Amino acid sequence: MNLFLFVAGVFIMSLAVYDLLYTTFSPHGAGPLSGKITTFIWGIFFKVSQKLHNRNFLNAAGICIVCGVLINWVLFVWIGNALVFASYPGAVVNSVTSEAATYKEVIYYTGYILSTMGNGDFVASTGGWKIYSAIISFSGLILITIAVTYMVPVLSAITERRTLSILIASLGSSAQSILLNHWKNGNFRMLELPLSQITADIARQGQLQLSYPVLHYFHNSEKLTALLPNLAELDEALSIMLIYIPEHLHPQPQYLVPARKAISSFLDTLTNTFLDPAEEISAPLPVDELRKSGIPTLTPLQERLAQLDKRRKILKSMLLNDGWSLEDLNKPVFRPDLDLPEMLSE
Repeated sequence: MNLFLFVAGVFIMSLAVYDLLYTTFSPHGAGPLSGKITTFIWGIFFKVSQKLHNRNFLNAAGICIVCGVLINWVLFVWIGNALVFASYPGAVVNSVTSEAATYKEVIYYTGYILSTMGNGDFVASTGGWKIYSAIISFSGLILITIAVTYMVPVLSAITERRTLSILIASLGSSAQSILLNHWKNGNFRMLELPLSQITADIARQGQLQLSYPVLHYFHNSEKLTALLPNLAELDEALSIMLIYIPEHLHPQPQYLVPARKAISSFLDTLTNTFLDPAEEISAPLPVDELRKSGIPTLTPLQERLAQLDKRRKILKSMLLNDGWSLEDLNKPVFRPDLDLPEMLSE
């Protein structure tokens, strides 16, 4: 027996199984292999999109990452088992001539039984190797089942993510427009209902992103269905309210505080898993349109504004790392040719 091939095969196979189980069942994200593959593929797509100045290129990144992870699992399990067979000359033989299989034939045999298609033109030579072949065939079935099981909730979460983005976008196309659209009877109580409707969804997306890190890389080039820029606008709107708007004009705390904390949890997930805060904050919080509309505003101390620096650095990094620019935050989200002008006021 070739001990080196045997140990290498067991190690590769164990690493693949651990990565598969950790990625699909752990609540804390991708395994060591999947994480590196995800980062590598996203890095390629991101660099190309930056050179082409075309954010649409990122739309294919998510599905390519998923395919890359699945292919990685299959290849590592395949290679690992093939090395185990190859470590023992004569473990696999021709079903007709009983001659020992070559390395290429061992690879073919391993892939054939891993795909649960049978033995092909080769068979295991002894009872022990036949049992091992049966185990491989069974593990191939499990691999396919787990892969499908992993994909279903990911696709469901992507749909939920797009839906949440549309709900937030409907509140306004910028931080100030969100506030202006919900200013009525001298206060912002109109925000209470939408905040109550989206708070749980924001918290859920944060946890889904932790369980399925690949969600972060399913990019939408249209602002309407892109969660990150819309979530950044909502958070900036809440920051403006907390800093510049007198407290008695706020929505009730039971609506405002949970929404803010849900976004905080989402941002915390990002910094723990995907990105670091930007080195500098973006432009100061805008309040010029609010003041032009006659909405009462405060003049906060610089120390109070500085308390939001880290949060706003995370928001900036979140946008830039997803291919968005700060200027995109103020762009309209709905097509003007699909509705009445008064319904498009943003």
